[in-house]
Amino acid sequence: MAGSVRIVPELAVRDVAAAAGMLRTVFGFAGAGDLLKLGDQAVALVRADGVPGQGGIDHLALAVADVDAALAGYLARGARLEATTPEGPREIAEFWEGGVRYVFLEGPEGARIELCARLAGEVRTGLPGHDHLGIPCTDLAATEGFFLGLGLRPVAGVDLTREDGVTRVRFLALGSSVVELYEPPALRGVVPPFSTEGLWRGLRLEGTALPKGARVGPDGLRVTVV
Repeated sequence: MAGSVRIVPELAVRDVAAAAGMLRTVFGFAGAGDLLKLGDQAVALVRADGVPGQGGIDHLALAVADVDAALAGYLARGARLEATTPEGPREIAEFWEGGVRYVFLEGPEGARIELCARLAGEVRTGLPGHDHLGIPCTDLAATEGFFLGLGLRPVAGVDLTREDGVTRVRFLALGSSVVELYEPPALRGVVPPFSTEGLWRGLRLEGTALPKGARVGPDGLRVTVV
């Protein structure tokens, strides 16, 4: 993927070697050093300078063809269900053409890793690989504007009506990389509650024509053009 346009998430952990080992043996990533790949998904491991928590980037979602089959394989290799979906896979009917089925697993040091499969529409090849990066927002419009300014383009949007109110969701893409921005009622207009020492610490933009350097967006979101 040298020279391609993509977004690479940074995962900040206290034990880089253990995190790399887990991504390889449990999740199927490959590679040496601090950059690991699974299909068209790459993860950059960085050493945490504190005790990391859940930050402004909530999760990495891996695209799979069949969530239940993929989940069985991951569990057999030692993965654990994460607290977001403690009883197993769920579905969101409003996403994409025919809905999605998804489940969350605990990644290195508790980082959220989602398995996601589209239930209808285009047949996706080369899986498992990249699906999206999940980013919660206190101001969806501001965060969307920040990413549009970095060259991403809108690809889908939906407002999910649930018992707690309306969660606004927007999907934006850069190359083959997708970010999912979502503004749940509990976050709307509040002071950002995210840890400054997030596990998913920041994003790297590769292959763009933008000037190199770091940008900080709404809610402290850090994006570095490399």
